[in-house]
Amino acid sequence: MSEVYSTFKQCSAQLDGIQSIDYFLARLLSEALLKEQEQETAEQKDLLFHSIMAASQALRNGHTCLKLDAEASNENETLYWHNLNEEKADENKPGYSFPLLADWNQYLSQLAITPDDNQPLVYEQRRLYLRRYWQLENELGNTIRSLINRPTDQQATFDSTSAQQIIEQLFPPSIDKNSAKDSEPLDWQKIAVANALIHPFTIIAGGPGTGKTFTVTKVLAALQALADNQLTIAMVAPTGKAAQRLNESIQKAKSILQKNKLASDATLNSIPDNASTVHRLLGVIPGNHDFRYNQNRQLSIDVILVDEISMIDLPLMTRLMRAIGNNCRIIMLGDADQLPSVAAGSVLADLAPRQAAGYSTQSSEQLRALTGFDIPVPEPSAQSLLNLDHLTVLQKSHRFDGSGEIGNLAKYVINGDVKKSWCYLEQGKEQVERIKDKSFYQWIDKMVEQYFLPLFQIVKVDNALDIKKPDLSIEQAYKQLNQFRFLAATRLGEQGVENINQTIEQSLRNKDLITSASEFYPGRPIMVTENHYNVGLYNGDTGLLWLNEDGLLQAMFPENDSVRCIGLGRLPKVETVYAMTIHKTQGSEFSHVGLVLPENDSLILSRELLYTGITRASEQLTVFGGEGVFELGVRRRVLRYSGLGDKVFTK
Repeated sequence: MSEVYSTFKQCSAQLDGIQSIDYFLARLLSEALLKEQEQETAEQKDLLFHSIMAASQALRNGHTCLKLDAEASNENETLYWHNLNEEKADENKPGYSFPLLADWNQYLSQLAITPDDNQPLVYEQRRLYLRRYWQLENELGNTIRSLINRPTDQQATFDSTSAQQIIEQLFPPSIDKNSAKDSEPLDWQKIAVANALIHPFTIIAGGPGTGKTFTVTKVLAALQALADNQLTIAMVAPTGKAAQRLNESIQKAKSILQKNKLASDATLNSIPDNASTVHRLLGVIPGNHDFRYNQNRQLSIDVILVDEISMIDLPLMTRLMRAIGNNCRIIMLGDADQLPSVAAGSVLADLAPRQAAGYSTQSSEQLRALTGFDIPVPEPSAQSLLNLDHLTVLQKSHRFDGSGEIGNLAKYVINGDVKKSWCYLEQGKEQVERIKDKSFYQWIDKMVEQYFLPLFQIVKVDNALDIKKPDLSIEQAYKQLNQFRFLAATRLGEQGVENINQTIEQSLRNKDLITSASEFYPGRPIMVTENHYNVGLYNGDTGLLWLNEDGLLQAMFPENDSVRCIGLGRLPKVETVYAMTIHKTQGSEFSHVGLVLPENDSLILSRELLYTGITRASEQLTVFGGEGVFELGVRRRVLRYSGLGDKVFTK
């Protein structure tokens, strides 16, 4: 145990922001490890104790490990658990100084905590892990590495002439707005389809509107056509909302392909549009952390499509890969610039690094044969760094073209360009607007009247509000609800989600539109906040409270082309979602987004958070927030430390 802290109270009196879980874990593990050490000085014991606390804290912050290179210094000692805010600084909490990188590394390297030592801690490549997360990262890294480095003679084979003909049928010259223009040298959607045929594991990455789902629908059509439409396909996303969005996008893409006769009806009918959550696919066992499908009982599928992988954390991705057979083709979609998963890991960012080296000579030749495109091969020095043959990054956004204000603002924000992003926001004319001349509550009331009153069937008659009997269908109500959403960075505070939702409900009560004293009333948009496996509702599923044909109030959730009705007594915990946190909206899209920044700086603010919120808007973006808070958000990056990339790509 630490020579400094005999109790958590004593520890918290010295360190700012320390959590009890970090303290007691460090106490337990350091005691166990030091039993096997012959001689340890008080300074060394304290270093181990604080290193474990820092590793535990890093895990809670989303890192899979404590990365010494990022946390230590080569010149000055690194201070931890010390509040640098002068207004809140407590001189009685001095924090802790970690030693220089070389000294810190030397001490941890001498301990028996290598991967082979079977200890609860693992120290590897100047990264300190809790063993469970090292095991998960190592397992996933080895699995992905074996897939992307699979020898050519072990990869799925197909008739190249047939494949070329199918690809040409799917990409005729200038047939729809989703295809690349003739003037563009490379059609990356076409390249992505060909690449997915060549490799058993592929990632199609790109920003919003680049056509990831439209492209992957063509991938599935090509695979089915080559297999006489006999493949079994599973489609998954991390949340119910993302799965529903994937269904809608696949259905729309199939409709375009059918309309333009790009694939046969038999092929299109063999492509499912019943995406589920990852949890549903794996089979949740109530009261058990294990899934029904795992390495011992694998899924019987030929192809799996995984959407929004930026949202999937390391443990869930590892468990999904365990349940997939060796012969299953894996296709993943995502935007690496979006927020990473809430829990530990940054799987997409690790597998789709920004500084992509490009395709190998072999892959470039195969792609040329299938697409006719001459794809540049990087210099040998760059090519030797990474094997990224599995990755295709779509380049052109069809939602946000070069003149689109939303797309340009998103680009400036994710690139960390503080000056340009703020100027662009201030000067927005059509798609982008910053609220300047209205108070916060006046703006909310205006948006309520414009977008939410139709859910309660309110019309103006002679400049007075007239309440009509609700006659919107539930499908029309869903469509109306998705026209607009308030997105906030935080839950608490005047400009947080909870206050916005309460303000809107009070406004509706003042208009006599909510007459029930109960929290359950017709027109209330809801989001499920906990999994309920027996009912089949999961965290993130969104729906509406609505009157059925018999006038009975029920919770109604969209489900493929139909609506699922749930009695109020069977509902799990839900919350009102006129406003949502930005984190909760990944995988969603709204015509108009009202982006609300907090009153003061918050550590949750980052360029990735702002980018995610901005790109949820397809047509119009309105921002409420001050220059200082906005600029602090653009400056701050979300950094996730892990060793997954090294395990996959290092030779």
